[in-house]
Amino acid sequence: MRRQSVFIITSTLITCGILAFVEHGLEINYLIKTTLKVTIFFLTIWWYQRSFNKFRFKDPVSLEKISRKEWRRIFLLGFLSATIVFIAYVICLPFIDLSAIKGDLTERLGITTTTYIIVGLYITFGNSFLEEYFFRGFIFFQLPRKLGYIYSPLLFASYHIPMIILWFSPTIIGLCFIGLWIIGLIFHKVNEKNQTIWASWMIHICADIVIVLIGLTLFY
Repeated sequence: MRRQSVFIITSTLITCGILAFVEHGLEINYLIKTTLKVTIFFLTIWWYQRSFNKFRFKDPVSLEKISRKEWRRIFLLGFLSATIVFIAYVICLPFIDLSAIKGDLTERLGITTTTYIIVGLYITFGNSFLEEYFFRGFIFFQLPRKLGYIYSPLLFASYHIPMIILWFSPTIIGLCFIGLWIIGLIFHKVNEKNQTIWASWMIHICADIVIVLIGLTLFY
C-alpha cells in the first residue's frame, strides 16, 4: 500500500504540475489544452493500473449500488449545490471584474461567442466527469482513507488555481482555494458510501450549469 500511495501522490503531483504549465506556459487554445488533459489523466491512471493491477476503470461509475432512494439524495444534493453557487456569485459579484474574465477567455483560451455554448456543454458534462473520475474515482478511492481525505481535496483545490489566477484578486483566490478544498471534502463524503462518483458528479454538473449560465452574461 505504501508503494501505491507514493506512486499516486508523485504521479498526480506531476500531472497537475504539467497541466498548470500548459495552462499558462503554452499559447494554445482551449481545445488543445482539453485534449492534453484527457490524455495525461488517462495515462496517469493507466500507468498505475498496469503497475499494480489494483484498479478497474469501470468501478468508479458502477450503477449496481445506487438505489432509487440514493438517486433522490443525489439530485437533491445537486440542486443544493447549484443554489449555493448562485448565492456565492451574488455575494462576490461586487468584487469580480467580469471584463477581465471575458478577456482571458477570449484572448488566452480562444473562446468566442460562437464556441462558448459548445465549451459550456463540455465543461458541464465532460470536464466535470474527468475531474470527478480523476480526483475521486482514482485518487481518493485508491489511497488509504485518511490520506485520501487530506491529499485529494488539497490537490483538487490547487489544480484549479492556475485556471482562475488571472480572474480575481489574491483575496478572492484565497477564498476560492478554501471553497474548493471544502467542496473536495464534501465530494469525498457523498461518494464514500457507494464507492462511485455518481453523487459528486451530479453535484459538480449542477454547480457547473449555474457557472456556465452566469458565463452566458459575458458573451450574450
